[in-house]
Amino acid sequence: MKYHIIGINKVGINTYNFLKKKKQIVTISDIKNNKYKKKDFYYNGHPKKLINQSNKLIYCPGVIRSEDEYNKYLLKNKAISELEIFYKFKNWPKKNILFVTGSRGKSSVCNLILKKLRKLKLFEKIFYLDRKRYTFSNLPIYKKGYFLVAEVDYQTFLVGKCLKAEYRIFTSYFKKENKAFKSDYLYFKAKLKIFNNLDKNSVIIINKKTLKKIKIKLNKFKNRFLLVKNKRSTQDNNSILCDTILNQIKKNEKYKLFK
Repeated sequence: MKYHIIGINKVGINTYNFLKKKKQIVTISDIKNNKYKKKDFYYNGHPKKLINQSNKLIYCPGVIRSEDEYNKYLLKNKAISELEIFYKFKNWPKKNILFVTGSRGKSSVCNLILKKLRKLKLFEKIFYLDRKRYTFSNLPIYKKGYFLVAEVDYQTFLVGKCLKAEYRIFTSYFKKENKAFKSDYLYFKAKLKIFNNLDKNSVIIINKKTLKKIKIKLNKFKNRFLLVKNKRSTQDNNSILCDTILNQIKKNEKYKLFK
């Protein structure tokens, strides 16, 4: 299998290093200029020969900025993202994954969840994907007792073609937080990917104000929504999102014990 990575950033380098360790054939390129030379690294554009010869093209967050670029990406069957590499090689079951997204409050909600979840001792080890220490490709291979809390931004969601997480939180929506895309509509589409691939066991938590803004119909997702009330303070809003998801996790883990 030949892989070519589009974009030399933290995600691209982590993905490159992981695939190299897996003895895969992998190259990486970027449009920026760089005098630094390293085998398999290409600058000043994306070599067409490498793109054509690759079985899979891995697009990094930040590469796509316009609706036209995004539409072209969707038409490429061999175009994937770091998320697809994660699901293929890391063996994480969706029942042990929580995705947190939103325009504001992602980090605060994640840190609150981590603090309370660790005290519950439901899992042997909890990983926090905050895009600093971890991206999806440098997370460890799943072991029994692991749980993942992933803070996922809109650029990561946009290029993700496959989303698998039993637990999901949408903290808030403010189009003014779009700092990367050329259109607010693309930002909106990226955020809505939190609703992709919801099955009967999945649950998504969102407050009434955010739901009203994004205009998603509840009946489309039947019992997969857990709708919470808005609170006056940000701290109270974060707390209710955190406590609601923790109650759901506790409920499911206790059910597994007695199954």
